Amino acid sequence: MYSEKIGGSLQFNLRHIGTNDFKEHEDFQGISSPFSRMYLVVKGKGELMTASGPIDLRKGRMYLVPSFTTCSYFFHPGLQMIYVHFGLSMKDGIDAFNLMGFYQTVKANDLMKYLFTRLRDINPNREIPHHDPMVYQRKPWTNQRFCFDSLKQHLETTSLLGQILSNFIQPEIPLSAGKILRYGLQPILYFIQTNLDKEITVEQLASMACFSPDHFTRTFKSALGVCPNEYIISKRIEKAKALLLTTKLSQSQIMEESGIRNTSYFTRVFKKHTNLTPSAYRRLHME
Repeated sequence: MYSEKIGGSLQFNLRHIGTNDFKEHEDFQGISSPFSRMYLVVKGKGELMTASGPIDLRKGRMYLVPSFTTCSYFFHPGLQMIYVHFGLSMKDGIDAFNLMGFYQTVKANDLMKYLFTRLRDINPNREIPHHDPMVYQRKPWTNQRFCFDSLKQHLETTSLLGQILSNFIQPEIPLSAGKILRYGLQPILYFIQTNLDKEITVEQLASMACFSPDHFTRTFKSALGVCPNEYIISKRIEKAKALLLTTKLSQSQIMEESGIRNTSYFTRVFKKHTNLTPSAYRRLHME
């Protein structure tokens, strides 16, 4: 079963964990982290803005933000939450979220509240000294490897991370996941996701996969349902949508970040995917 193959090769890496208390309103826009995040809201409220639109942060709910997901945070006075920053990858270093469906928010039962608290308590002194991502994500210590004090701490931490994360994972593995694994396309998907601001060609991807361009295109379409160029465009538009909603960047800056340099082409393909122009999309969702 591909679900067993994926689950058996998952690797967890705890980065930071602690509690944030917000005494006044704070917002952090256009955040895209190299690690994933889980939150448990203990009290208060706020908002999380992603490419899918706004998500209310409410007491008694848990939230998941996968790595490299562009989003904005709006934290209101009185908000308290436990945060967990972690790495989740497969043994070849690929982001596992490419291979499975997940929920962004779920209700926290008493067990989940306890597990968040327990995970924090057995990993003291792992807080981030500054809660502005634009500050701490640029600091070298944010990527320092976390060393456990004992095997017990390591095993319990890994187990707790898995138990909490399992609540966000959708039961069914997407049908495409099996073919992605079978054809070894994970590195290709990761390369595309992390190089959208650069030129990406089918020949370049085929060379990485050790296929001819024609063979690679057929294989890619068999696994993903679309040809490589269509997939790349969809990811560029996905990134553009996120930047439109979570930053104040101009359209030309967003085009640069998304890897689409021609204004008329950008407007045309964006409207094809969303039925709206970029400016109309931003205006509609922000209102």
